[in-house]
Amino acid sequence: MKGMEQQLAMMEEQLRLHNLRVQLQSADSDEDAENDIAISQSHHNIDYVGINIDKPSNWQLTVTNSSEGISLQTSIKDLADINSFLTETLHYFDQSYLPRTPNYHIDHSLQVLTVTNRMLRVESVLYSFFQKKKKMAEDALVIVSIPTYDDINRMFIKRQIIEAYFACMGLLNPVFPKPYYFPLFLANHHVMVTSAMAAFVTYTQCRHVPAIPYPMTREMVGEVFRKEAKELLQDALFEQEPNIYTAATLMFLSQAALITLNNSEARLYMNMAWRMIVDIKPKYADLLSGLTPNTPVTVEIIEAETWRRLFYVIRYLEMSLYILYDKLSDYSSILFDTGVGYPVVLQIEMISKETRDSVEAFYEVVRVNDCQATRKDDEIRYQLYSGNIENLSVDDLQRLESHLCNFWKSLPPKFQLSDSPFDYLQLDRIQQCDNPYAIYLYQIYYYYWLALHTRLMEEPSATDLGGANMDRYDGDRALMLVSICSDAMSKIFHVLFRRLPCNVEMHWMLIAADAMGRLKKSANPQIKARASINLQKTLTVLKLRVQRSNDGANTQSSDNYSVLKHILPSVISPDGSTSSGSLAGSESDSLYESDANSLNNSASSVHTAVPYLRELQKAISVHLDDEVPTS
Repeated sequence: MKGMEQQLAMMEEQLRLHNLRVQLQSADSDEDAENDIAISQSHHNIDYVGINIDKPSNWQLTVTNSSEGISLQTSIKDLADINSFLTETLHYFDQSYLPRTPNYHIDHSLQVLTVTNRMLRVESVLYSFFQKKKKMAEDALVIVSIPTYDDINRMFIKRQIIEAYFACMGLLNPVFPKPYYFPLFLANHHVMVTSAMAAFVTYTQCRHVPAIPYPMTREMVGEVFRKEAKELLQDALFEQEPNIYTAATLMFLSQAALITLNNSEARLYMNMAWRMIVDIKPKYADLLSGLTPNTPVTVEIIEAETWRRLFYVIRYLEMSLYILYDKLSDYSSILFDTGVGYPVVLQIEMISKETRDSVEAFYEVVRVNDCQATRKDDEIRYQLYSGNIENLSVDDLQRLESHLCNFWKSLPPKFQLSDSPFDYLQLDRIQQCDNPYAIYLYQIYYYYWLALHTRLMEEPSATDLGGANMDRYDGDRALMLVSICSDAMSKIFHVLFRRLPCNVEMHWMLIAADAMGRLKKSANPQIKARASINLQKTLTVLKLRVQRSNDGANTQSSDNYSVLKHILPSVISPDGSTSSGSLAGSESDSLYESDANSLNNSASSVHTAVPYLRELQKAISVHLDDEVPTS
């Protein structure tokens, strides 16, 4: 065993020293043949002659097919040549397509990469919002006197909000299977979980929430349902056994508290939800074993699958607050092997295409958030994203990239928006995707790539990428990948806003726009021009995302836009005089105009999270002064 380990170590060292580059090409494409590779073919044999560019000797391999079988004659002298040959020629013998990935060659000349940006500035600002331990009184949603509705009107509004949930957010994160729970919650809209659900949805920017009749406002309605849910929760915690409905109530109340920046309350509720959902796992684990879309549905099966979906959503939120609020780095209490598998489409969800699409995409969202192979990789990823790492080894980077590439390769063909795990996306191909929730999935996928390589990229203005090479792990390579990421995300934002406007994540748009703003200063003219166009388009979507419909005497719309102007450079900035052409050179700005018109004509009253935006404006004025337009 020790001898084998030594042999492998020698083999790895030889690969690093030789840095072999073998590029095989077919015999009928002589015009594209490289000097470092030659291929000759005959009826019964194929000769591969490779010249190592780093050492004077060369090796030859002849594969001969005869009646006695295949024989190999070679002048190979070391294991490195064998390994390189098999690696580079496997796809010629295996007909399965192996898409190219960002690390299709490996250059370990740099063993460790320096983290050049622990966080983008906007990321740092967003992080700071949720790290405040004490909620200031001025930030609280203070309602001195809330007008009251009679029970009939209040329940009517609540039913409409439940309908809005299952038409929008309940499809994005389908923790409650819609065919069963939608009619159940409408018929029992007085229960605790529906009050918490209504509070959360009302506080969000969801455009499906109906207009709130005067004299109430949307914030007031959200506060009414939040207090109602909290009162019911106090009784449930003392009088009932832990169950999925109490856990969901805690989750919704925590999310509502985050929107109002009541971080301490949000942390308390989410941790309670996490502990509860873990405690009741034994009740459902056996039911989930072997569950498939063909399994006959019972109430017990539905509740078991609901538990599993809640588990993954709550774990993601708990992990986020564990990092942001607690600032802890031991993830063992959260990132353990669940042993319960991933969500499945229930038999009752197969009937509706919308519901089926939703759950199929949710399954992939859970996987991409959970795709790390080892606890070590998890720790590295989260430490890197939270800005706690100064250096990253090339081996660690390669593993993190491989996890994302392997996730892409495992996606069903209908979910793939490109021909390789990492490529410039074509706008028309995104538009042709008939599952909008798959587009949302790609928003997450490319965000992970962006978050990874913005930490490692060279300062855009410091390099023209003249010597950049995707074969070499360095800051220039990371910068090229950030350009690809931001271009892809800009197109995804554009299409997703037209398909699922409530589900374009504003904080991801802000982070992507920050990266585009940096790329706009690139010394490479192509990257600079592309970034300028993408930034204009992203900020246009961002402006529409925070815009609210006309709501009588309320004038929040102008306030929202004034906040937007203080976040990032204006849509038409002084150094971004690039033509306002389209992302793909085909669509015009009239598409965005039609978006704006449709939103202005909407009947729903869309409120932004006022405390969040107010705090955002304060922080931006401190941290991003140089990004604020001078006029």
